Amino acid sequence: MSTFEALLSKQFPQSQIKPSGFWASGEQQHGAADWVSPLYQYDFLHVDGPDSSTFLQGQTSCDWRAITPAQTSRGAYCNIKGRVLSSFIGAQPSETLALLHMRADICENTRSLLKKYIVFSKAEIGDQPRTRFAIGVAGPGAKQRLRTLFGAAPSAALESLTVDPDTIIVQLDDDGLRYECWLTDTRAAELWPALCDGVAVRDSADWERDNILQGIGEVHAATQDLFLPQQLNYQLVGAVNFKKGCYTGQEVVARIQYRGKLKRRLYAAKVDASINESDATELFGDGGTQSVGKLVSLYNADDHSILLAVLAVDAVNSPIFTADGKHRVTLLPLPYELPDL
Repeated sequence: MSTFEALLSKQFPQSQIKPSGFWASGEQQHGAADWVSPLYQYDFLHVDGPDSSTFLQGQTSCDWRAITPAQTSRGAYCNIKGRVLSSFIGAQPSETLALLHMRADICENTRSLLKKYIVFSKAEIGDQPRTRFAIGVAGPGAKQRLRTLFGAAPSAALESLTVDPDTIIVQLDDDGLRYECWLTDTRAAELWPALCDGVAVRDSADWERDNILQGIGEVHAATQDLFLPQQLNYQLVGAVNFKKGCYTGQEVVARIQYRGKLKRRLYAAKVDASINESDATELFGDGGTQSVGKLVSLYNADDHSILLAVLAVDAVNSPIFTADGKHRVTLLPLPYELPDL
């Protein structure tokens, strides 16, 4: 057990990591506006060496030339058919170190796939998991809290503050209400008491809830190799650069963008009941015989659920139900505009 994990376990003796990968405190949740959470659903790949960004430029959908110690980017690693194997936020805290922040349950698989090709580059992928932790900091007081601790804070979505190689702060939204601190074990243990002082500590599933409301569909183990980037709206959230040149799957992704017609894409939705993930893995039209969509992510509250799903575009104006046929799915607005198809 790492130093930070031991500290967290002592503070929250009933805490646990759920099968879904989310951390739960084991205590009653409080609705304070300002809150923090240890985001155990994430882990990091470290690519270290003089060719780190050059290697990733040829493998992933984002433009690593635009990633700096002050700027991150969303991105995707696809197979040759253009289907997303992992989604991530990429950071470059130094000239030789690149970080890929992704769901923990796909880290090892992504590491194994990239290792096949990195042998030709002057770079290496670290093998050890959990060498860094992501801590979510949210609420109207989040920016000031970070400024007090670090003397500054990012000021726009996906901007980053690299305090030092062990301490990176990333702003996730336009409004400055959501940040992640990417910290080594030692730094996480040092900073956690100050980060959580006077604010609520929430289960990390609450972070997923806000991702859903922001229309950010992250790939995890159950959704690897299912979707094209455009089906996840990645071209709308800056995760695909169409001018950067070749990368794995680029020809398929570009063909869909410029010559194809997208028949399915990501939507946010609500169900007026708390549902099991198995009931929403597939979504069906009225009558229940034809699947019209697949689940991407799900958050359950006591009396309702919200979700992201890739749905058939021609089905969204008709009734849609969960797989058991008991619950109707109602679409929610996304914070970005969906273009006409």
